[in-house]
Amino acid sequence: MRCTSYAVLCAALAAVAAVAQDFSGSGQIYVINSTDIDAATPDQAVGCLDATGSLSASNCATFTKLEAYPGTLYSSVGNCSFTDATQPANTDNAYGSRSYAWHCRSNYAATISDSLYTIVGLKYPFLCHGDINCFYDFKNMPSRNLTTSVWDYIWGSRQPAIPAGHTKVLWYWNNTA
Repeated sequence: MRCTSYAVLCAALAAVAAVAQDFSGSGQIYVINSTDIDAATPDQAVGCLDATGSLSASNCATFTKLEAYPGTLYSSVGNCSFTDATQPANTDNAYGSRSYAWHCRSNYAATISDSLYTIVGLKYPFLCHGDINCFYDFKNMPSRNLTTSVWDYIWGSRQPAIPAGHTKVLWYWNNTA
């Protein structure tokens, strides 16, 4: 009986930990240079996402989460996605031929696969997507006049770690309204 009660309690806690938090409204997305989601802090920001979805050193855009389905993000440029095949693929990754850079554009119709969410229990609202994937990948640090593409972090047996020369990061949602 006691073992069953602990199993039920653990299952309930695990279910709560995977429930999405509400991050409605508008905010900026800061890119956090950390591979430890429990120890990462906003102080580790290396830049932010601009209105096109690229990583910028300081040109931070405001994104708004759609209240209606599919609940995706958009900027002043338009809807944002990792599935826009007009964007650069992460060809340094073994699985990257179909991993396109995050990008926002006016003529893109967002789908449920473009949705982002946060996880209850983390110290900060880090944005995740897909099947509890909270990490992203970029190749070059942004500079004052140069932006860089950001991809979904993809790994597997042929790519067990971040590609050489890339940086694994988190996205921090800084709610502004």
